[in-house]
Amino acid sequence: MRSRLYIAALSFAMLGLNACIPTKNLGEGEKLLVSMESRGLETVDPTAIQNLYQQRPNRMVLGSTPYLALYNFGKKFYDPQNIRARIAKQENRMATKIQEAGTDSMKVNKLRDKYNARVERLEDKLQEGNLVMQLGEPPAIYDSLRMQETMDQIGIYLNSKGYFNHSADYTQQVKQDKLLYIDINIKENQPYRYAELSYGIEDPRILQIVKRSEPRSLLQLGERYDEEQLTLERDRLYELLKNRGYYDFARAYIEFEVDTSYAESTARVKTIIESPEQDSTHKVYTIKDVYFKTDADRFGIPRDTIVYNEVKYVAYDHKYNPLILDKKIDIYPGQRYSQFRTLTTQRKLADLDVFQFNNVFYNKAETPNDSTYELIALVNALPAKKFQETTELGMNFTEKRPGPFSSLTLRVRNVFGGAENLDFGIRGGIEYQASLGDADQAVMIKEFGVNTSLSFPVILFPFTNKNLLSEFSPRTRFTTGYNSEDRQEYVRSTYELGLDYIWQRSRTPMQPPVMQFILSPLNFNIVQGDIKDQEFRSRLENNSTGSRSLLGSFDDGIISFVGFNFIYNTNDFTQTRNAHFFRTLVELGGLTKELGLNLDINNLRTYQYGRISPDYRRYIPLGGQRYFVYRVNAGVASPMFSGNTLPYDKFFFAGGASSVRAWQSRRLGLGSYAALTVTEDKEGNKIIVRDYNIEQPGEVLLEANVEYRFNMFSFINGAFFVDAGNVWLLQPNQSMPGADFKFNRFYRELAVGTGFGLRFDLSVLILRFDFATKVYDPAQWTGNRFVLPKFNVTDFFTQNRNSQSTLQIGIGYPF
Repeated sequence: MRSRLYIAALSFAMLGLNACIPTKNLGEGEKLLVSMESRGLETVDPTAIQNLYQQRPNRMVLGSTPYLALYNFGKKFYDPQNIRARIAKQENRMATKIQEAGTDSMKVNKLRDKYNARVERLEDKLQEGNLVMQLGEPPAIYDSLRMQETMDQIGIYLNSKGYFNHSADYTQQVKQDKLLYIDINIKENQPYRYAELSYGIEDPRILQIVKRSEPRSLLQLGERYDEEQLTLERDRLYELLKNRGYYDFARAYIEFEVDTSYAESTARVKTIIESPEQDSTHKVYTIKDVYFKTDADRFGIPRDTIVYNEVKYVAYDHKYNPLILDKKIDIYPGQRYSQFRTLTTQRKLADLDVFQFNNVFYNKAETPNDSTYELIALVNALPAKKFQETTELGMNFTEKRPGPFSSLTLRVRNVFGGAENLDFGIRGGIEYQASLGDADQAVMIKEFGVNTSLSFPVILFPFTNKNLLSEFSPRTRFTTGYNSEDRQEYVRSTYELGLDYIWQRSRTPMQPPVMQFILSPLNFNIVQGDIKDQEFRSRLENNSTGSRSLLGSFDDGIISFVGFNFIYNTNDFTQTRNAHFFRTLVELGGLTKELGLNLDINNLRTYQYGRISPDYRRYIPLGGQRYFVYRVNAGVASPMFSGNTLPYDKFFFAGGASSVRAWQSRRLGLGSYAALTVTEDKEGNKIIVRDYNIEQPGEVLLEANVEYRFNMFSFINGAFFVDAGNVWLLQPNQSMPGADFKFNRFYRELAVGTGFGLRFDLSVLILRFDFATKVYDPAQWTGNRFVLPKFNVTDFFTQNRNSQSTLQIGIGYPF
């Protein structure tokens, strides 16, 4: 292990030395652009200015250019002549193979696809260099023409934002004879603002519609002139008219006439909507008929037609209940044409997940009266596969050992003809944990589970019709399942039965949903298990809190609860937006007992508890694939009514790959209390050390995480992070001093860790390696809690739970 570290250190040192002299390959008169900064901006976003740079400077790290050094290193192995020869060889081979294939067109096409793909990869390599060169970056040799283009683009952008009186220039500073630093000096000055807004619209009906929508206009008197806002206002007016029957209307009819000569720093804007060339007014269309087609065409065979709520459902075999489909349609005869209702219909049908795709077509109807303009709407929905199988294979890394897991899911669509979906799932996996007897030895954890769920695209509730929350993609989901867990300490089996009501909302009907609501009025879990390790049982007994027996958390029992889950998320899958995320889960367990319902089954314990766990996250792009992200995660759980303990699964835990990463999973806490054990050192002397072998279940959780994420090389990203958090008990325990939560000291009991992360963005998944070390350990003796000076790089590659540092391996972002 030491030899590997020395080799890695030597390699980085060589790259660093090479990076310190990046100008040796430059020609006479050439300079290396290493910095370009904008100065003087007050209201304009600096990131927007950076995006206008026509030449990107080489990135510098600690006074060197490691990315350029990597590129230069890879260039030593780059042979363009060899690549061109390989391209010619592949092209000649393709020509030979095609000639041998003769007139077999299918075989010829396959050969072309095969060899063209090879040639394309080689051409990319010829253009972009080998893999090492692509991980680095080529030298940014200063180009004065491209610098002038940058200044021109900045001027155009500032003018588009209303800063017509701006001034901009740049200064250069040369260091070490060849390194060029550029400062772009911008003075925004007073922006132009709207002094007068008027209309040039000849069509009286359109003029009336536009004037009625003035309060929603994006152009308001006194606001700063902004060409982007003009574009958005054009889009708003276009959608406004397209949603009021103007089927033939186009954006090209809308223009803006801007006059900046009226007065100093003011702009007069006239909104012009032209009339059609062949007419003085635009035509308004209404819907004459609506047809809904639910299967693929079979030429020469007539379809059967069912009419429901004035919509004509046509199909060879009616497999979908018109009563359900009707709740997803917003287009009906007699309505004016609306682009908005067209798109909402498509979105609602897509949410059903029973159609492979759907779209809405319109044809103009032939009418005898020229003053009436009608459309025939055709909703075309092609059914998705009845059966869909999804297989997942993966690997967990715990205790520095790989643990495979897999799952298989089968979806059956449209089970009863009402767009119901039935899901069967089976999953299993293996993980490792440190042995209770020997922390350096790992033992296997085996998990297995099966589950079934049946979802309906409506809210099924007594004494209500099926239109409840119909605008918010509602679902009713029935679930049942079984899960078993076999660990060194205990075995545990859970039988689940639940009912969920799910609905979601978007900011606007045209956008993806940002809010999801899950109400779970009925949930019953039967938990059975057995404690296998007597040492673990003894620790549970010792750590029990008065009447709140931790040992009682492992009793066989029935967990019934009512839950509500709310999720607000404005981010996308890649987490690249300026976004917010908030989630909170509320549970009340054991209410059946308070309602007089006796669930005494085979003397199973009934748990009564309350639990809430909010989680807030913020994602802030900084430009150039850089992001600042932070999270605050909290939770409180407590027995309620006549209950005296929580189910073990309802406790909170801290530490692990998505928590405070410098601590092992579920081993941080409680508060400043330290579970101690006596051991011997190498000389045989007895010493007292912290015992990290047992999990630390808490009733109060508080965590905070901060990350700075950035791109390093190609698909390799990096992150610097700081984590803080802990778990506590709600009530004091004389045998566990410092384990309870107190407002006057909890902030001194927040464990702090920091580190560096590597993330490999493999498109289908993100493989994450987080190297974390402890900074502040509240469980240490007072005066010794700042533990960062004990950092040892070799701790990352050991399996000792008492290590100062740890390597956390995971899939996906931690938050």
